[in-house]
Amino acid sequence: MTRWLAIALFLPASLLLMGNGKQADAFLITIHEESSADEVPKFATPVKLGSEMRQYFFKRVPTFTDRDIAYFYPFVSKDGATFGAGLKLTPKATEALKAHSLTNQGRLLGIRVANAPYTAVMVDRPVDDGVIVIWQGLSKAHLKAFEKRFPHAEQATPGTTGTGAAPDPSAVSLPR
Repeated sequence: MTRWLAIALFLPASLLLMGNGKQADAFLITIHEESSADEVPKFATPVKLGSEMRQYFFKRVPTFTDRDIAYFYPFVSKDGATFGAGLKLTPKATEALKAHSLTNQGRLLGIRVANAPYTAVMVDRPVDDGVIVIWQGLSKAHLKAFEKRFPHAEQATPGTTGTGAAPDPSAVSLPR
């Protein structure tokens, strides 16, 4: 009888605890390493980029996510119709980007921003400043979402973000 009583009390309590956990928010930004067609469909996904819609492949598991971004710096893109943003990575992610850029020169980093076109930047040299730039394609709604999730470069505190200075969009690590 006591066993049935214990089960009767334990079952509702366990059901309440299952619903008590907080669901993780979806990532706003993910950055993925370039991959090959050999890894599709399990480990990579195909993406068409550029005006010619050329086929590229990027790893499904992101290399960097929202958790790796210390702050952002928005700017009006070259096309004048959309926005871009410099993303300053945390010190730990800055070191990971430096290691990645040393071994993957000439390859792409794919940048996925929720509700924006997939974009990519070429790693042409070692990146030691921890800045990744989304050159265009962002809307005001994206920048508002960024403001909710990340500090603006002007609000960044030097002790938590690395340099504490706003990245200059004309002097960033990765080319357009």
